Amino acid sequence: MRTFRLTALLACALAVPLAWSQTAPAPAAAASAPAGLTVRPELRTFLLDAQALINEKKFPQAKEKLNAANAITDKTPVESYLTARVGLAAAIGEDDATNAALLLEQILKLNATGAWLKPEEKLAMMQGVGIAHYRVKDYAQAASWMDRNVEAGGTDQSVKDVRIQSYLLIGNFSRANELLNDEMAASEKAQRTPPLRHLQMMAQARHKLKDIPGYTQALEWMVQHYPSKESWQALVNRLWSRSDLATRLQLDVLRLSFFTTTPEEQSDYADYIDFAQKAGLSSEALSIFDKGVAAGLLATGPKAEADKKLRAKLAQETEQDRKTVAADTAAALKKPDGLALFNLGLNLVGTQQYDKGIELMEKGIAKGMAKRPEDARLRLAVVYAQAGQTDKALKTFATVSGPEGLTELARYWTWAIRKT
Repeated sequence: MRTFRLTALLACALAVPLAWSQTAPAPAAAASAPAGLTVRPELRTFLLDAQALINEKKFPQAKEKLNAANAITDKTPVESYLTARVGLAAAIGEDDATNAALLLEQILKLNATGAWLKPEEKLAMMQGVGIAHYRVKDYAQAASWMDRNVEAGGTDQSVKDVRIQSYLLIGNFSRANELLNDEMAASEKAQRTPPLRHLQMMAQARHKLKDIPGYTQALEWMVQHYPSKESWQALVNRLWSRSDLATRLQLDVLRLSFFTTTPEEQSDYADYIDFAQKAGLSSEALSIFDKGVAAGLLATGPKAEADKKLRAKLAQETEQDRKTVAADTAAALKKPDGLALFNLGLNLVGTQQYDKGIELMEKGIAKGMAKRPEDARLRLAVVYAQAGQTDKALKTFATVSGPEGLTELARYWTWAIRKT
């Protein structure tokens, strides 16, 4: 996961200009109290030539000029400083991370005697050394140099992102998570939407840390701010894998999955069909079966004949339900509990008869249910959503809460229909 542009960062690091006067002072004067970045003409020629070659990315030729510059003896601190700076640019350009780090340490030590570096130059050099380490996959050193950049006052967001990514790559997920928490706090304080890359890295770090609540929270933020098939799939999978998810709500999770994504596995359709059929909702199972056929995942290959027999059975059950719906409705109306009436309506919805189905479901809830009325309200809200009655769906979802995944289902459905 590349969350930053190393090329742009490197260009910034190499763009620190060098300037020196045409005339060099006497060596003693330069060493004791330099009036500017002055250098002897012969050394200046080598360094300017090297700098021009670096700009043209002709690094071998630039190094020849630098070797000639380094061969000049009795350099003043300024001359050593300037030589090291040009050498640093060449090392960074060649991704020579080891020499880049050594040269920058030399530059910082020399700078302590003359304070020639501007703060922004120092930051750019640290950044460049960090990038060089990153590009040769020395992520520990990359993180260290980016830390130094930030500690020295660096605010470049790309540098911060490289730092986080480096910690992820060396497996220091705790540190990466700490930095990401800081980024989230900054986004919240500024009242801005957190970047997707931060949420992705946060999900990765928390998953590796086995911080299940934290990982779920990161997925929820991704779905809220950047809903996509992938983010929804990850969140629904997390809900499905919860140890406390009630078995009775598994079919409801599958409904959410099919509403928010387009499943691409045969097993997704097979599971949905199995759960729906066991719940007595043959019409819903038949509808999903036909969608699986349209997707090219059912009634094909070695299981084609078995699938065809399953469809015939579902069609037969659906037809039988259709024939007896009037009598079943009359019988359900006489019962003191509304569950049978509700289920009849839910089965009609499977045949796309939303108006009739919703009417029976509403009557069933109005009659009252002795067991799990919250489940019924959840399913009615889902049917409202499937029928395009968004306002009714949102109002009904707002009345649903409970353990074992019920609260999460209501919340996730609310997000799903608000983004459609």
